[in-house]
Amino acid sequence: MHIVLTGGTGFIGSQLQQFLVSSGHTVTVYIRENSAKNFNILKSCSSVEGSLTDLEKISTLTSQCDLVIYCAGSVRGARLKDFFQANVAGLKTFGTALATSGGRLLLISSLAAERPHLSDYANTKYLGETVLESIEDLRWCVLRPPAVYGASDTELRPLFKLMNKGIALTVGPKDQRLSLLHVEDLARAVCMVAISPSAFNGRKMTLHDGKEGGYLWCEIVRATRPIGIIVWIRLPQVVLIGFAKINMLLASIFGYLPMLSPGKVSELSEKAWVCDNASISELCGWRPRVDLQQGIRKTLEKS
Repeated sequence: MHIVLTGGTGFIGSQLQQFLVSSGHTVTVYIRENSAKNFNILKSCSSVEGSLTDLEKISTLTSQCDLVIYCAGSVRGARLKDFFQANVAGLKTFGTALATSGGRLLLISSLAAERPHLSDYANTKYLGETVLESIEDLRWCVLRPPAVYGASDTELRPLFKLMNKGIALTVGPKDQRLSLLHVEDLARAVCMVAISPSAFNGRKMTLHDGKEGGYLWCEIVRATRPIGIIVWIRLPQVVLIGFAKINMLLASIFGYLPMLSPGKVSELSEKAWVCDNASISELCGWRPRVDLQQGIRKTLEKS
């Protein structure tokens, strides 16, 4: 197929480029103009620069493709508008264009979309899915992965590196349960769903690494460092809220988009973020190949 990929230069998108090309697809990466990450495009992929809300350019592009994989997204921000363009407005533009051309759209969303009340990020992920539902004649499918990690991940990888050195720095409730997924397994899932025509009827599917019920933090620590931890630091919610407020103040002064915000603390403090593989396995036979120990080893190999 000819596939247009948004968000193709990010952590997940870069992996998708490799797997899609290896699967025999022709890939066009739609990138922001003057993006610092434009060098992350494989030589075997083509690219088009533009805005996520440029309907004319996107309509021309999507008229020549079979599928759009929408991986673009904003994860940093201090208010709703910081997340809105990538998580909602861009989806509306691509969805509108594809409804006219007859193409399909596969959205890489987030498990956070299940709980829009928690944060502006979660709310915009939910609103983006709602936009797809509102576009008549659009054939679409949504994947809601949990926390995704891998060698170029900037969120979980630093925690794994600390654990590997004997320092466990954890957040969330002591009995918190988390589903996880290695980025290679997510890329395989995307490739399998992409060639499953019956997927594009408004399905929303979650997926995880095969651990039913998710992991406790002690299980994550043990998978990372089986010989035991030297120091365990558990950050309580009140401390995280304090850090978040300071970060928000600094962001307003220095003009950067914060990752840690009160909304992010609400997400981190949830008792469970747990997925189910039943729907995607039934649809296309996908099964995870990388368990947590293997995934952490792959993640730390390139330290």
